[in-house]
Amino acid sequence: MALNVGDPAPDFKVGDMTGEAQGEFHLAAHKGKNVVLVFYPGDFTPVCTSELQLIQDDIAKFKAANAEVVGFSTDTVFSHKAFQKSLGGLTFSLATDRWPYGEVAKAYGVYPPTRHQLPFWNDRAIFIVDKSGKLAWFKVYEIGQVPDIDEVLAELAKLN
Repeated sequence: MALNVGDPAPDFKVGDMTGEAQGEFHLAAHKGKNVVLVFYPGDFTPVCTSELQLIQDDIAKFKAANAEVVGFSTDTVFSHKAFQKSLGGLTFSLATDRWPYGEVAKAYGVYPPTRHQLPFWNDRAIFIVDKSGKLAWFKVYEIGQVPDIDEVLAELAKLN
């Protein structure tokens, strides 16, 4: 199913890790805020490490844009916990799309991968869900490309 800007964002409820706290992330619970969904292929990989560190470096700008950030991969919450620790701690959630395998990424059209041939990873993509729960912007990136975080922040600024 192809998604378009203006479509209702597919809802989901998944396990997540934020620092030491294991919990649950439910998209519908965040209506009234912008939500930035960051699909990345895998924990402990060089490009993903750079991408998530850049987001963490600018997390205050995301919060100022009334945005909640959540990272997604098919890694487990245990892998996410170790990955967050290796980055010196992240203050945003890393959600697991582990079981059923890749279901959230499938709903957003980024699994199975379209931009690479690595069968156990989703595409690298960023989606912005606006305060009303609709897709406001998205972009799918090449597997080795670190997304331009300033571009994402500029798109968020258009929503406020």
